[in-house]
Amino acid sequence: MKKFLKYGVIVLMMVLPLMSFAAKFKAGEQVSTGKDEKVADDLYMAGGSVISAGGIKGDLITAGGNIIISGDIEEDLIVGGGNINILSNIGDDLRAGGGTVILAGEVKGDVLLGGGQITISGSGVGGDVAIAGGVVNIDAPVAGDVFVAGGNVYINSSIAGDVKIEAEKITLGSSAIISGDLTYKAKKEMTKEDGAVVKGTVDFKMIERRAVSPEIFVAIFSALLLWKFLALLVCALVVGLVLKRFNKEIITLVTKRPLYELGRGVLVMIAVPVVSIILLMTLVGIPFGVLGLLGFVIMMIFTWILAPIVLGSVVYSYFSKKESEVSWKTILLGVFIFMLLGLIPIIGNLAQMLLLFMTLGSIVALKMQIVKEWR
Repeated sequence: MKKFLKYGVIVLMMVLPLMSFAAKFKAGEQVSTGKDEKVADDLYMAGGSVISAGGIKGDLITAGGNIIISGDIEEDLIVGGGNINILSNIGDDLRAGGGTVILAGEVKGDVLLGGGQITISGSGVGGDVAIAGGVVNIDAPVAGDVFVAGGNVYINSSIAGDVKIEAEKITLGSSAIISGDLTYKAKKEMTKEDGAVVKGTVDFKMIERRAVSPEIFVAIFSALLLWKFLALLVCALVVGLVLKRFNKEIITLVTKRPLYELGRGVLVMIAVPVVSIILLMTLVGIPFGVLGLLGFVIMMIFTWILAPIVLGSVVYSYFSKKESEVSWKTILLGVFIFMLLGLIPIIGNLAQMLLLFMTLGSIVALKMQIVKEWR
């Protein structure tokens, strides 16, 4: 099971998309690749509805509301979304997080999944499997080890390696054959249907109250962080590519007078909530207080989306010695660095905060300029 610890280093999951900028990118409300379409490099897709039916020689990195992947992928698949259906064959590893995740193809490498309801069927998995989910069904053969943290876990296939489970309820189906050892923690002993076989030793520990073990923490943390990365990437791509002119003006303000915008951002962060709360205490000011707090929340969400866009543009401009630009490359770079900073205690978090304050100050400055023009 040591192999699963590599998933704790979530950076490795995010570095892959940055290894090659010779990739294709598709974004929109509905994005797709045709069955006859062939992609020679990596492919990035983001949208409300994503359908990938073409063959991909590199990696596929995608995020969206409803995702269907049916075209074969020769390397890795990284996906985050609401409903995810994977029908394709994957030549290397799979990493996915979503509300519902269904894997019905073949994966030759390792599999890392996180979600509410997870089903693994199809031809099987050639490597190890790590899952954190509410309802987990494994109906396909696994050549390596299996680790599961979940609510209800059902295994009904052959597993060549060891199995470790922490769950509320565990059931081995009639076709379950575990060649290695089975170690599990649950509130009661597992249910074995007729025909289920465990060739190795069985180690059971009853738990009254579930505690988060290091393995569970690694799986859940990795799945949540992957989802956060993909969610921020999708939001930043939509805002960055649709509002290019607005973003360029924000970047200009941040780079020309960073300390000034930093101070403005800190002032807004403190003043707006305080003034809104004071207004809520007065009968006449209640509507304005509500609008103030609502506007503050929306502005902070917008700041969270814009900060990586600013960061990516500035870093790209510095190292390329070119003028700042807003493109999918710079946005992807900015999201990656921004998420990486969040993994660095104190210093990284402080850098994120300073960037957010500067971005917030620039947004307010630009809005004030627009208001003056309207007047």
